[in-house]
Amino acid sequence: MSKIKEILVLHHSHLDIGYTHAQPILLELQKKYIDQALQLCEATENWAEENKFRWTCESGYPVLRWLEDATEKQVEQFRRYLHNGQMSISASFLHTTPLVSAEQTARMLQPIKELRSRFGIDITTAIHHDVNGQPWPYSQLLLDAGVEFFIMGINIHMGTVPFKRPNAFHWETPDHRKLLTFNGEHYSLFSQICNVNDKNTELMAEGLAQYLKKIEDNPDYPFDFVYLTATNLPLYDNNPPDQDLADLIKQWNSESREQRISFVTPEQLYARVRKHTEELPTYAGDWTDYWNFGSGSAAKETKLNRRTKQGMKAVELLEAFQGEADGRYPAIKRQAWEQIHLYDEHTWGAFNAIADPDHLNVDIQWAHKAHYAYQGNSLTGYLLGSQLEQLTANPIQGDNPEGIMLVNYSSAPIKHDLRVPSSFRAPGRHLSADRMRQVLMNNDRLTGGESYGVIELPPFSWRKIPFDKLQKAEQAANLEAFPGSKEQWNDPFSAMNRGFEIKVLDGHIESPYHRIQFDPVRGRILSLYDKQNGWETLDLSSPWTLFQYVQETIDTTAAENSRQTIFSRDVEKGNNSISCWNNDWPAARQTYSRLLDCFVEQGANDATLVLRWDAPGVDNLEQRFTLFSYRPEIEIKVSYMKQDITTPEGTYFAIPLNLRDWRCFYDTAGQLVELDEQQLPGVCRDFVTVDKSVSLFDGDHGVTLVCPDAPLVQVGDFNFGREHKQIDKSGNPLLLAWPMNNYWETNFRARQPGFNSFTYVLSTYRAFEPSAITEASTQGVSQIYATPVLDCKQEEAGQFITFEGEHVHIFDVKPAEISKGIIVRVRNVKEDNAEARLSFPGRVIAEAYESNVLEEQLNPLATQDVGTLHINLGAKQVRHLLVILEA
Repeated sequence: MSKIKEILVLHHSHLDIGYTHAQPILLELQKKYIDQALQLCEATENWAEENKFRWTCESGYPVLRWLEDATEKQVEQFRRYLHNGQMSISASFLHTTPLVSAEQTARMLQPIKELRSRFGIDITTAIHHDVNGQPWPYSQLLLDAGVEFFIMGINIHMGTVPFKRPNAFHWETPDHRKLLTFNGEHYSLFSQICNVNDKNTELMAEGLAQYLKKIEDNPDYPFDFVYLTATNLPLYDNNPPDQDLADLIKQWNSESREQRISFVTPEQLYARVRKHTEELPTYAGDWTDYWNFGSGSAAKETKLNRRTKQGMKAVELLEAFQGEADGRYPAIKRQAWEQIHLYDEHTWGAFNAIADPDHLNVDIQWAHKAHYAYQGNSLTGYLLGSQLEQLTANPIQGDNPEGIMLVNYSSAPIKHDLRVPSSFRAPGRHLSADRMRQVLMNNDRLTGGESYGVIELPPFSWRKIPFDKLQKAEQAANLEAFPGSKEQWNDPFSAMNRGFEIKVLDGHIESPYHRIQFDPVRGRILSLYDKQNGWETLDLSSPWTLFQYVQETIDTTAAENSRQTIFSRDVEKGNNSISCWNNDWPAARQTYSRLLDCFVEQGANDATLVLRWDAPGVDNLEQRFTLFSYRPEIEIKVSYMKQDITTPEGTYFAIPLNLRDWRCFYDTAGQLVELDEQQLPGVCRDFVTVDKSVSLFDGDHGVTLVCPDAPLVQVGDFNFGREHKQIDKSGNPLLLAWPMNNYWETNFRARQPGFNSFTYVLSTYRAFEPSAITEASTQGVSQIYATPVLDCKQEEAGQFITFEGEHVHIFDVKPAEISKGIIVRVRNVKEDNAEARLSFPGRVIAEAYESNVLEEQLNPLATQDVGTLHINLGAKQVRHLLVILEA
């Protein structure tokens, strides 16, 4: 007699936006699938409870699209079946990648509120199929949104799964709450093991018997039921409701078999699992994704979408204090966010993108995917331009700008080398429409125009400076002195701040903070010395040096040049959670073949080592290492023409570090996570996707690499495909920036020829301190946005928000969705309790409330001095504040 009494089947489509169909076709089909599911619910509504058809919308986005043109009769029908348990809507907006930012993750939960209100239901469950990880903070935000149960259905194609599945556990959040989680089988497994297309209950019984034996042999499995999901084969993904499945299950249940089979919704599964909560284990840590290395096959668009999100941070800050720029603005912003989300969704393109990279459908689906990045960027550029025009009060048309406006939209102070492009001061007519052509977040640090010294802008601030108040900075002299007070540093017009702190000699560049030594003949960087801490940063015994280019391929003398050499896919093994990684795949690695040029460019406040190379896999490779007189970071820029290569290849830039017994933290969706120590067992350690930065340190020294453009890094060594359970941290580690690869063997791109450029920011320090690293990382990914001002008779400055709080950081400021207030999201980065003060210079706080991630008003908060809000945060807590200012 089996201990398993029931088989619960969740029926769904599995949403891949792309893969099987071109994206616009698929999104229309998804709406039809809801119509078809409603028809099947109606046809079986009066059947016995165990036989009724049930359908789960595993993502909210298709439901929102369906609601746009659904009739009231259809909406009412949907509502009825939601209430009687035949339909369900997951809290998940889309199946996302770890490319999502903290504020983006919060925004993607917003539709829960609309769907709850529209249908009068409690949405308490969230589902992610296919993807094999979610950022740790997602668990925290789900609970903040009232979601109590989380289901995963991992696909281990080029991935793996934590623990032995199926299983359930409590996922402990960063702030030490618990989210009940079911780690289920690969989606569609019921349809596969039961051979449902044959419509034969005897074949179903054979397949189930084999599967149930595996369950029976697991002494730790606590349930008297199994839970599997069904899709509609042969479409594993993006499939419609199976019109025959209800009849098949009804037939099975009429045959008096040992196990009953019934359709189940996530809510019904939750009700069964929570009966066992006390006996389930608890695990804390990041559910680190194995798949997102594929984003390196779309490096240019990934960079663009990351820049877009920085632009949107400025847009939402300015809108929170200025309001919408025009009547079209809300619809444009909704569309811009939708494009941002769709780019970060887990599907990159067609299923045959690798097998047949020249196929027309591959081109079509990639064009649609890339369009999300380009469309979102352009729409955000319009919004940002509109907000800046409003801030400057520039007329639509005018002559001769009189000054410059600078905006720091970030939560960190930023020192800025003030440069004025010649176009800002060009005589004659200036049009708002002409200024709107400049999509500011697409620009790198301004290199054009003359320098007028260094200025520091506080967080969330702006400053107008008349042109006639500017004095050109002098060319830096080779002086070692580093004089001047903090007050002088904050004055852009002081003599000290016109740059006298960079020393350039043959083979050396020296700032107040670092000294780089290089060989002008070979181009090799010989040393990177941290002057403030007396530390040689580089492992000088390594064959690699600072940011050395590496092309990684399969060693064809030892194996076939095929992605199967890295991952030998076997569907049967995958369905049984057996890894198909070839952990010892033979790699060949090459570096530069010839130095073409080596020289130093010296500016008023910086000096840049420029190296140009011949190298395999790329043309016109240029590296730029910039040291500054006014900031301790080293900015590293790389650009090249990528060759058209479709065989497996990875592109790296290596940093060999002089560290022993080291530790590593990376950030994901804004949360710092310690590699190994704060990751779930069995999740990806071969590489990580950083939100902003990765840090390595020992007891005496450390480095942080900020990655504004390319989020993939490997830590310790060349680790791809090795399936590490733990990273060896005893010896000197390699830190590998990993901007590009084409290793995925299905829907990611096989090629990405053409021009690419990436920026990284490297800093060194004595001790790792989470609050300082959070601020430095924010500085590294943020820019000062500059625009001309037509009417600028005098200097003016302002600050939207002032904030004080050790270890507490603001990560999102936006206009409230359902009131005239402002939403401010804050995070405590430490394990200790923390306090903070929030105020709005020149403004009076009329009301303030605790909110949740859905921006729903909760309890009121007291203010002091009519303008200051005092808040307390627990360990690693995120708080959502709703502030209403007096007009």
